[in-house]
Amino acid sequence: MSGGSARNVPSSSLELHSNLHNNIAYHFISQLQNFIAEMGCVESKLVATIKYRRVEKDLDKKVAEALKERTKSKKKTFRSVNSITMGLPRFKEGLRNIRDVFDQYDEDSNGTIDNEELRNCLNKLQVQMSEEEIDNIHRYCDIDNRKGIQFPEFVVFLCLMYLLFGSDVTYRVSEFESARLNYVFDELIDAFLFFDKDGNGKMKRKDVTQRMNEATHQERTPSHITSQLFKEMDLNRNGHVNLKEFLLSIIRWAGVETDDDEARNETSP
Repeated sequence: MSGGSARNVPSSSLELHSNLHNNIAYHFISQLQNFIAEMGCVESKLVATIKYRRVEKDLDKKVAEALKERTKSKKKTFRSVNSITMGLPRFKEGLRNIRDVFDQYDEDSNGTIDNEELRNCLNKLQVQMSEEEIDNIHRYCDIDNRKGIQFPEFVVFLCLMYLLFGSDVTYRVSEFESARLNYVFDELIDAFLFFDKDGNGKMKRKDVTQRMNEATHQERTPSHITSQLFKEMDLNRNGHVNLKEFLLSIIRWAGVETDDDEARNETSP
């Protein structure tokens, strides 16, 4: 009797064992589901990243082709780095008038132009693009990845549209300011071409170093200064600077955004 009773397992122990088994199984399945979901998110982000890089590469290629055509038909504007530096006040004055255009298309006045607002802008400029192309150009010009185009990026956007589609774009932006905008955009693009010695739409650090030291009557610019200058322009740290990165850097150096923000703060209640 005693031996038989020892082999009998209380029902409470069986229930405890069953509950423990179920909890372990539930925890395992839950962890597995989370892992699969995380892998799905990783895969989705990876696919999106690959697609964006392809889009970026395609648009960079179109810009490079437009730049190459430009070099065939237009004389060089700048012959030294100093001439570009001296031009910063002109850039600043010419670009300041674009703020009113930006505010016009920033319909909700939140400081950014979203995808829908960009569509309205392109319709006004009569630039024919597919839905996918509009999405691509919006993301291409959203350089800081804030899900919207801020004023400096809008300047980059307009300059790229001018390069790719011609002076009709600036005329539709502002009939009265189109000549000035054309002049400023021409100078900004030519400043980039001054540094882009290979003419492939990709400015390299050696290009900056060479251009900074071409004036033989001056002392050589220290390497740490040219390196820092290139680093400030190479926003995505891929070893070369394209036109949009260069334009954004010039806008920052000219102080267009800073002065505009200060003026807005002074007028705000």
